Amino acid sequence: MTRPNEMIRSPRQRAARRPAGLRALAVLASTLAAALAGCASPTPTFYTLSDAPGLPGTPTASGTSGTSGTSGTSGTSGTSGTSGTSGARTIGAEAPAAPYAVEVSPVAVPEQVDRPQIVITRGGGRVDILEASRWSAPLKTELTSTISRDLTQRLGAMDVYGLPRADGLTVYRVSTSVQRFESVPGEQAALTAVWSVRRAPGDLVLTCRFAGTEPASGGVAEVVAAQRKLVDRLAEGISRAIATSAQGAGSTPRCQD
Repeated sequence: MTRPNEMIRSPRQRAARRPAGLRALAVLASTLAAALAGCASPTPTFYTLSDAPGLPGTPTASGTSGTSGTSGTSGTSGTSGTSGTSGARTIGAEAPAAPYAVEVSPVAVPEQVDRPQIVITRGGGRVDILEASRWSAPLKTELTSTISRDLTQRLGAMDVYGLPRADGLTVYRVSTSVQRFESVPGEQAALTAVWSVRRAPGDLVLTCRFAGTEPASGGVAEVVAAQRKLVDRLAEGISRAIATSAQGAGSTPRCQD
């Protein structure tokens, strides 16, 4: 039923009111869209530890490192358990030349940094979880893949983790537990890890500790590059132990001082 107010308006008056209402709705929709666009998260930047300079490499003079541990010919490894899933293994372009293989188990990492976002330390017990700066893969996978790639390239050996292998093939099983993975943009990156190598078949066991720092002037990209150097230095110590053991009788691998 038409209300009295509408009865006294002409059709032209009622038509003139409609465009104004539509214009108001259009302005409201535009304002809402702009507000939603302002609240949208920025596109994240992804980083990886696998983009390293040519191998083999040596520790940089600017960093500090130290290794310690015990070695023996029997017993079991003293490293903490590993967790997570294995990442893709990278094999060098040339066919492996070593008469043995390596088996790199998934790396264990502290829960505080075991997340897609890069975690940086600000001091005073405070950390920042960077939503806009992320690892290209879970951190444990990044570390596992990088160590595997470094070992296969340095030693010329295949990583056969999770794969069937021929009887009689000597395999060096590598386990790594990261205890400290600290990133401080503008200052340094720090890495502490316990690693072990077990030869199979055989009874050789070597357990060592790596602790190192690298300067990281700049922002997130620079601190990631510093962590990359630390992981490469960690892998270099592991590769030296394996290479020494593979030399045969009279060659006993030891933790680096």
